[in-house]
Amino acid sequence: MDFANSLLQLVSNLWGLASKPLGYICNLKDNVEALRKATGDLEASSEDVKAKVELENWLGEVQEFEGGVDQVLEEARECDQIKCFSRCLPQNCWSSYKLGKRVDRLLNEARELRGKKREFSNFTSPLPSPAILAIPTVKTVGLNILLNEVWKWLADEKKTGMFGLYGMGGVGKTTLMKQINNELLCTNLKFDVVIWVVVSKQVNEDNIRDVVRKGLNIKDEIWDGWSQNHRVHHLLNILAEKKFVLLIDDVWARLDLFEIGVLPPSPKNGSKVVFTTRSKQVCHQMGANETCEVSCLKPEEALALFEKNIGKSLENCDDDIQRLAKDIAKECKGLPLALITVGRAMAGREHPDEWHYALTTLRNKPHQLSGMEKVYHILEFSYNSLSDSIIKFCFLYCCLFPEDYLIDSHDLIELWIGEGLLGDTDDVYNMRKSGEYVLGSLKMACLLESETVIKLGLQFVKIKMHDVIRDMATWIARDHGKKNKLLVIEREEDMSTKGMSKWGEAEKVSLWGKWISNIHQAPLGCSQLRTLIVRETEVSVLPGGFFESMAACLMVLDLSNNNNITSFPEGICNLISLQYLNLSRTGIRELPKEISNLTRLQWLLLNNTRKFLIFKGAIASLPLNVFSCWESCLENEEEVVEELGRMQGLTDLSIKVNKSSSALKIFQSFQRCIRRVGIENCEGLTHIPISHSLKESGNFSHLEVLYLRFCNKLVKMEINKEILQAPNCYCFPSLVEVYVFDCGFLDLSWLVHAPKLQSLIELAASELFSRLKFLRIDNLPKLRSICDHALLFPQGAEFGISRCPGLKKLPLDSNGMRGSFSIWADKGWWVEFEWDPAGRVTFEGRGRGTVEEMTYGEAARKIKDESFDYLIRLEFLASGEE
Repeated sequence: MDFANSLLQLVSNLWGLASKPLGYICNLKDNVEALRKATGDLEASSEDVKAKVELENWLGEVQEFEGGVDQVLEEARECDQIKCFSRCLPQNCWSSYKLGKRVDRLLNEARELRGKKREFSNFTSPLPSPAILAIPTVKTVGLNILLNEVWKWLADEKKTGMFGLYGMGGVGKTTLMKQINNELLCTNLKFDVVIWVVVSKQVNEDNIRDVVRKGLNIKDEIWDGWSQNHRVHHLLNILAEKKFVLLIDDVWARLDLFEIGVLPPSPKNGSKVVFTTRSKQVCHQMGANETCEVSCLKPEEALALFEKNIGKSLENCDDDIQRLAKDIAKECKGLPLALITVGRAMAGREHPDEWHYALTTLRNKPHQLSGMEKVYHILEFSYNSLSDSIIKFCFLYCCLFPEDYLIDSHDLIELWIGEGLLGDTDDVYNMRKSGEYVLGSLKMACLLESETVIKLGLQFVKIKMHDVIRDMATWIARDHGKKNKLLVIEREEDMSTKGMSKWGEAEKVSLWGKWISNIHQAPLGCSQLRTLIVRETEVSVLPGGFFESMAACLMVLDLSNNNNITSFPEGICNLISLQYLNLSRTGIRELPKEISNLTRLQWLLLNNTRKFLIFKGAIASLPLNVFSCWESCLENEEEVVEELGRMQGLTDLSIKVNKSSSALKIFQSFQRCIRRVGIENCEGLTHIPISHSLKESGNFSHLEVLYLRFCNKLVKMEINKEILQAPNCYCFPSLVEVYVFDCGFLDLSWLVHAPKLQSLIELAASELFSRLKFLRIDNLPKLRSICDHALLFPQGAEFGISRCPGLKKLPLDSNGMRGSFSIWADKGWWVEFEWDPAGRVTFEGRGRGTVEEMTYGEAARKIKDESFDYLIRLEFLASGEE
């Protein structure tokens, strides 16, 4: 027994001697990781106390220790014998033993150094937060609302993430950011550090890191000794312990903050990032939680900023100078950069003639006014940042429209296609989509703006250019003001001999407006002219030989919206390179046979012309892709329809017909290319057969607009049974607008095959729905309206609405209805449904039975606040019922 105890004691002693060396080997991997962590803790601790002189020795020991650790960690990385036999012993035990012993020693040293730090932590004060540096700036004008909005977001501890400020160049984004920085200096929002970074177009991540580390007070000698990976690692570690605000100015593309060394802001760290950019798209790419556009100044704010920069109050100036100054400020259209530049240029100017000269120059040759070229160079960065040359060309093309002109987006895209800017494919529909993408890109870049116009109760989205942006674009299009490649003429005096001489080097010319009523002479030497637009003028006749010097080169000719031009201009038929011809909304009455000479013509637009004659054979041989005679009255429509039917390349047709034979042929022979069709005054037309076959792709796939007028015997659209029985197969996949006017008892049930229908207008149909018992509308997400006025439904009618989020109204009138009617709809739809809140209803949720009578306003609140089944029925008690 004693022997056994002695043996056990011996083994125990031997194990005690061997276990530690074995531990060096078996625990090598874990100890390496522990050493890394301990070293990281030491580095962070060294940052906390390095400012104290009495701790310099400790810091020196830490730096010396870090040097030794780097070498050991490198050896550990290179050691590929960490894989152990039986998960314990490596192949080379001796080298691993030596390495493990060194790691263990260093780990003990790390613990000792950290212990020393704790010994003097009681008499070391924490490092002061890095200072917020005030940035010189001027007093802002018109930015207070935005400043308050950003400030409110910064002060709200519940909100974290990123705030993106976007807007066109020169609008005041940087000024606003400087103001935010300085406000943070004056007001304590409990942020540990505020860092200001300017990115600029050519991103340099090393420079950004350097700015961030200086904001964190990391000294040069420490920073210079770190590798790039170490720098990123240390920035991430330090910022992880801080609640910071990062202000990033002038972002042009997505920044990966993590790659730079900045932890993305989150609710956990309470940090925030505010950045500025000229592109709304960058806001989305950066993942901004909130965005706000920095817009141009209002007129009174613009005048105040202009007055501030001329250095004196306008009240003390001559009356003429006051008037001229207001006009000059108005020309800047609220753009702060332009107002400041022009204001400084006019500082000290005392004579009215100086102000008059400045106004004239700003209107006619703005780049010649002092300082304006610098403005254009700044704005040009936005142009240069556009992703490809197609978008750039399309942007410059907008200069052909006059100042302050509201551009129709469809019209603009068609011109782009006609110019060949969107490619040379025959797929017009795909090019239209490409055009929409280009428009979206230009809006995102804040180079174009949208404006909604209401006309005859309908909304239209127009495009416009800010005047200073337009001036900049014109300057670029003219080789930075050196050439007259692009001319926009709005005054008749510019059509003089001197003015016409500029046409010699022009590539694009446009004439606009009622001030141009006479063109007395033909331009000479227009050998480079590719585009000529003459619109909305009072011109009645183009002089003989007008097109002679451009016959070989002109590709686009737009004479639309000239009501006084009543005869087909002489010389057009000799334009052998012409590809696009627009004669819409003119007084021209006929198209001569000689039009057949235009062997390259692809676009022929004859919209909104009254009685119009196309001579037989005139268009038969033309290689047309697009023919549009929308809202026009063709005198020989059957012949025209016949010739159009023989065109192999026709892909886009818009036409109005008033003969039954033409209407039937359109629906039978033009299914692949019809985009807009109007059928009018076809008294003998009773039905329209739709022979769409599932085996034929593309049939009616492009039909967008359908007008049916004064067809009082038309009762039905006959659709192939194969279509009716096929699931998820639609005859009219692109149809968005349907107008029905006085068509008797036309059955509209076929509209279930129009999934994108947005507008259905039916007028002058007094008996419409007079016998309706139940109407169900399901899964039409883009449907906006059924009718623009109230209709009389019979008492007891029921409506079922499901999955139609865009339909906010029904053609019902709470004041004019008699009796009751019911609507079944899902809960989400009721929340948005617009109805007289005082109208009486009874309420029923599926499975809940009838609820007491109440007002619709009370029912709507009940639907919103309470948990009900997805289908809810309201019985409306219309006026006149007790």
